[in-house]
Amino acid sequence: MTSQLFIRSLFLVLLLSGCSRQWQEKPNIILVVIDDLGYADLGFLPHAASDVSTPNIDRLASTSVFFSRAYATSPICSPSRAGLITGKYQQRWGNYWYGEGGLPESEKKLPQLLSEQGYYTAKIGKTHMNGGPVEHPLDHGYQYFMGFMDHTWDYLRLSEKDEKAYGLKNAKRAHIGALIKNRDKVSFEQDYTTDIFSRETVRVIEDQDQPFFIHLSYNAVHHPIYVGHPAYLEKYGLQQFPFWDPARETYGQWHKKWGHLGEVDSDGRKRYLLQLNVLDDGIGKIWQTLERSGKSENTVIVLVSDNGGTINTYANNQPLSGYKYMFGEGGIRVPMMWYVPSIKMGRQENKQLVSAMDIMPTLLELAGAEVPPDLDGKSLLKILEEQKVPAQTVHDRLFWSDGRDQWVAMDRKWKLAHNIGWTHLNYKTEQGRQLRADPYEYGGGIQLYDLEKDEAEKTNLAARHPEIVTALTDSYWRWRNSMSDPKTGKGELKPLTGGYPRQNTLPEGIVNTYSNSSPINHYAACAFDGDPATSWQSKKGNDAAILPYFIVTALDQKRLIRGLRLFPKKGKRTSAIKNYSCYTSENGTDWQLITQGSFENDTFQKRVTFPEKVETAFLKFQMDALYEGPEATALSELEWLVE
Repeated sequence: MTSQLFIRSLFLVLLLSGCSRQWQEKPNIILVVIDDLGYADLGFLPHAASDVSTPNIDRLASTSVFFSRAYATSPICSPSRAGLITGKYQQRWGNYWYGEGGLPESEKKLPQLLSEQGYYTAKIGKTHMNGGPVEHPLDHGYQYFMGFMDHTWDYLRLSEKDEKAYGLKNAKRAHIGALIKNRDKVSFEQDYTTDIFSRETVRVIEDQDQPFFIHLSYNAVHHPIYVGHPAYLEKYGLQQFPFWDPARETYGQWHKKWGHLGEVDSDGRKRYLLQLNVLDDGIGKIWQTLERSGKSENTVIVLVSDNGGTINTYANNQPLSGYKYMFGEGGIRVPMMWYVPSIKMGRQENKQLVSAMDIMPTLLELAGAEVPPDLDGKSLLKILEEQKVPAQTVHDRLFWSDGRDQWVAMDRKWKLAHNIGWTHLNYKTEQGRQLRADPYEYGGGIQLYDLEKDEAEKTNLAARHPEIVTALTDSYWRWRNSMSDPKTGKGELKPLTGGYPRQNTLPEGIVNTYSNSSPINHYAACAFDGDPATSWQSKKGNDAAILPYFIVTALDQKRLIRGLRLFPKKGKRTSAIKNYSCYTSENGTDWQLITQGSFENDTFQKRVTFPEKVETAFLKFQMDALYEGPEATALSELEWLVE
């Protein structure tokens, strides 16, 4: 009897020992997603901003690979996060912009596949997927969730008591209130989201004996950056920024001022750096826990931003051009760092063209899981193991689209951008203080850049290399035609308000048109499509551009133009054009005034006759002033009068 008991005990010990070895063979994984991180806002980077200090991330980077040409799948958070968690272009199911596409139940998700491999899976922090049937993290394959489900959240006011103090409607508008633990609300007082999320990560590391996957998604350094951590304010010489007072103004008015540069905070950059400091300290505590628990040598850490840094929070994207919301490099190129302890490495930079979609297949391969064959992402494991650029590229080309009239096609050398003009309120820094500056402008139209020589996108080479423009344009449309059209968060095709072209809808004779102020559904081509039901509109609300607004048109060849006519579209949220001017150009860049004048304040057809006929291939209609009312205008149709 005793010998049988001994044999059974020995068998159990060996079985458990085998399980322990099995767990040890699978690395722990921590995926850190930073929100709206500037491309220059990590201290270890050669192009780092001079005011940045991230010693804990820098220490981790000293034994990591940094991909300097890594890209998010979108310049905004919700679509890019859907692409990251599925390893696919989220455009495949119509997720292009805010509120679109959601996350379908049918798509395989990273935590789901890791859970099937025996991983304990935890989502900590922000979740924002544009809705859909599996909006909640526990429906993605995570076994534990602590955080919030929104595009942003307050850092400090985190209790149901705070919700009641503001009133439920106001608290919802301002993203104030309790967090969510699994599916229930949980209040925190005298606490801070960055600290809570770091603390929860530490707890999971300490509690788990089986391999774990922690998706740590900080809301730092997203707005409201002005809600500072009380323990860090003195270090940065700051006072707590006044909180929104609903008795004085609406949240929309408040947020337009302090969330969209309607007013410049002279300490804005300090407030951003404070948030980054709190986050970096959290990374330090997580690393200390890994070392103390003996798990640092068996834990893979990936650090990435969800999209480019935003001008609205004083992020620094140098040397890149553009910001979040834009298809410039500053909007889509993101910091990406890999720490893989089984691969001994010093700090390295890798210049391969890679995507956030590649994170999923790489982690699955590291975990010994089967990689689904239909992913758009590619495993980076070979690159990490060889520590050099292989002869064969990871991606021949990458693509971006808003589903309408703005898109990018890119290979390792060339980037072709279409209709991404952008004008935004701006600031400048003098002696460490932020002051109002001239508007920030990112050019529109067809743009071709050699990113190997010009990552700042300063020299447009489209006119010199028409064959490359044609090849990349054709490849873009092949890709776009394999994607879905934009859908609602519930997965239904969106109505054709403004149109969603699968191909160029411009009339014969016009090869391109763009505007410096076009919302997602009312781009410049809508003014030339011959359909009065569609319209070009200038941006409204928090995203409103700055006057003057303009629409540029590129013709297929030089033509004799005698003037224009236009059909205004008056609405409750738009105003009539008061003053206008018309320009011509030899190259689409340098403009000469043809004529200027004023319109009556009505919705009748308008006609402009030039003093002399002009032979040109480039024309610009500029709206210099509006009649009193909303700071937006709209055109049903615009027609250049050709001889």
